[in-house]
Amino acid sequence: MTGYPLDRVHQEVAFLGRHAHWTLNEVLDLDHATRRRWVAEVLDQIAQEAG
Repeated sequence: MTGYPLDRVHQEVAFLGRHAHWTLNEVLDLDHATRRRWVAEVLDQIAQEAG
């Protein structure tokens, strides 16, 4: 069984930390699906703001 790539987790933590101002523990407390959903939501908002 292959796990979720660790560099991807690091990217998601950095992204949500930067854009949502969440701590490392707050982001890591999210399950994988929820964390990916939040990343997608923030990306959508950034895209909307960009026009």
